[in-house]
Amino acid sequence: MKINNPSQIEYVSPNSITRNVEIEKLYLIPKNYEMLKENISVMGIITPLIVNSFNNVIISGNLRHIIALELELPLIPVFFIHLTDDMCLVSLSSNIHRVKSSMDTYKEMELYKSIFPIKRGQRTDLFPELKELKTERDKILKNTPKDTQNKLNSIGIMCEELYPNKPEKLEEFFSEIDDGKSSLNKVYKKVKQLHIKSKCKLDVDGGDYKNGSITIYNKSSEKMEELEDESVNVSISSPPYWTMKIYQLDENQLGQEDTIEEYLDNLKKHYTEVYRVLRKDGSLFVNINDCCRDGEYQLVPHRFVLRMKSIGFILNDEFQWLKQNPRPTPGKRSIRRHEPIYHFVKTRNFYYNEEWLKECLDETNSFTIGTTKECPKLTSSLDFYGGVLKTGVASTTELKNKCEEEGVFLDHQATFPIDVPHLCLLMTSKPNDVILDNFSGTSVTGQAVMELGEGRSYIGYEPSPEYMVASKIRLSEYKQVA
Repeated sequence: MKINNPSQIEYVSPNSITRNVEIEKLYLIPKNYEMLKENISVMGIITPLIVNSFNNVIISGNLRHIIALELELPLIPVFFIHLTDDMCLVSLSSNIHRVKSSMDTYKEMELYKSIFPIKRGQRTDLFPELKELKTERDKILKNTPKDTQNKLNSIGIMCEELYPNKPEKLEEFFSEIDDGKSSLNKVYKKVKQLHIKSKCKLDVDGGDYKNGSITIYNKSSEKMEELEDESVNVSISSPPYWTMKIYQLDENQLGQEDTIEEYLDNLKKHYTEVYRVLRKDGSLFVNINDCCRDGEYQLVPHRFVLRMKSIGFILNDEFQWLKQNPRPTPGKRSIRRHEPIYHFVKTRNFYYNEEWLKECLDETNSFTIGTTKECPKLTSSLDFYGGVLKTGVASTTELKNKCEEEGVFLDHQATFPIDVPHLCLLMTSKPNDVILDNFSGTSVTGQAVMELGEGRSYIGYEPSPEYMVASKIRLSEYKQVA
């Protein structure tokens, strides 16, 4: 390669030089294109283009050249240098300080691979020419952190396997990052989950699950015609939160409605059915959370309580589930550590038991307050700190691993810790009671029912075949009694 140092700026017609096609393919039109065009229309082109005098092809300045043609500028400033080879490499080097999108950076990395074909683990120390290539490549890529390079590269590889005939899918994922909708880490995890899922075999029959004292219906709970009126003693559930989680269902997913009102109207249909099947002395516990949109909380739990009152439910109690390691809440506000758990009843003559507290080992008085040992009282703040009640945010890692061993991919983060249904059952259920979770998910409530035992039976409703399989795996270790 030979480079002649430019001696002076020349002013030439933009029509006399040629666009660099390879670089044009590499970089996307930036989002501030119109602003750049406006600046050039007022100030002119301040930074000269660099052009190869050997073939009149642009080395640096494609974007300025496009704008010059659109504005019909008669002359533009140019530095001419003479290159006989490696023009692409010089073009890349000239764009090292360019503000780049994720796709720009990814395409650069792919081009570097073709220019510097050095594979991982290759012995560059034995081959001086390879070592020189690696040094040159690393120098050019030094402005992109290694972790960013690895994640972008992994996303590209996984997308090629997931969508071999849809290159636009990769652009969609990278656009989420560049538009500020998501972070690189989140997009990487999302694509990784999709990739794992594609490798797993979801073997489901699409039917209900019945095993001894466990029955889970593979359907929505809007219509629970399988259950008779007033046949359930306790219901414990956590419905999908509004706009917080997309589940693996084809359409009409609860929680993905356009408005809160539509979401609450749909929830009301489910809990009207729960009201029908709940005994007069029964209890209903609902864990539901708020969300922040456009700088303010939407009061979803409060509006939900009003909907429940319109059905006929009485709000008897409200617990605050205080999480030890909550997810950060964005914006100018504190990190939301709590989620409400509402206790509804149909009449004031409902079954309630506090005797279990007397038998519970609680030397530090961590979940009772202001009472004697003979008359303990549960506090409304369930922080699960100390003793048998210690937990943080619920984890599905163990269940996910079991599912993957069975060839099933589980994408479900939104579970409450098993201590939540345990406490609800200890307070309001008796041996041989029927327990319902109309949003069964992966059957955390079902596991709590089986662990407490004493003849209690579990009924769940879950439309997702994926979660039905996960429920079977979760509950498979418990001996079933018909």
